[in-house]
Amino acid sequence: MGGWLAKAGHTRRDDPHLSAHGENAAEELAARCSQLHAERPFSCIVSSPFLRCLQTAAPVARALNLRILVEPGICEILTVFPPGFLSTEELRAHFPSIDPGYTPCVLRGHLAAETSDGQAARRAAETARQLRDRLSGRLLFVGHGASCLGIAQAFGGDDYVGYASLTHFVQSGERWRVEGCFNDVSHLSDKRTSLASAF
Repeated sequence: MGGWLAKAGHTRRDDPHLSAHGENAAEELAARCSQLHAERPFSCIVSSPFLRCLQTAAPVARALNLRILVEPGICEILTVFPPGFLSTEELRAHFPSIDPGYTPCVLRGHLAAETSDGQAARRAAETARQLRDRLSGRLLFVGHGASCLGIAQAFGGDDYVGYASLTHFVQSGERWRVEGCFNDVSHLSDKRTSLASAF
C-alpha cells in the first residue's frame, strides 16, 4: 500500500484512487449505463464518499447528466477509523456532479468502527432500505465489496459483486427480484478481474 500512497498526494491510507484498469472499467460501465438509461432512465447515482467509488460514478454521471448523492452509509468497511474520506464540499472540487444539497441518511459523525464485512453490510443494507423509501425513480448505487453485499441484501440478493459490475433489482409487488444477471460483467473488456474481486 505504501507505493500507491506515496503517489496519491494525500495520507489517507483507506482512500486509494482507481488503478488504470479501474478507470477503464468505469468508462465501460458509463457506456453500458447510457444504453440502459435510454431504455429506462436512472434518477440519480448514490455513491460512497471514497475516491475510488466517486471516480467510478463520475463518468456515469457525465454520460447520463445525473447528480451524485454522496452517502456515507454505503461507504467501505470502517476498519480504519475515523474514516479518511473527504467532506462533500472538498469532494465537489474534484467531482462537480455531486449534489451539494443532499442530506445523507447516515452522517459522518454517526459512523462507528467496524471489524467485519457483516457489520458494514448491515449498515449499508439499512441505508439502502431508507434510500429506496426516500428517493424516487431508478437508483444507481456505487459502493464497495461489503457495502454492495448489504445493498444487494436490501433488495433480496445475498452475494458479493465484482468491480464495475451491474445488478438490476426491480420491484414485484411487495418483493424485489433480480432482472437479468446478478453481477453482470458483460460490458467489461476484462471480465476476469471483476469476477475475481467478487470473492
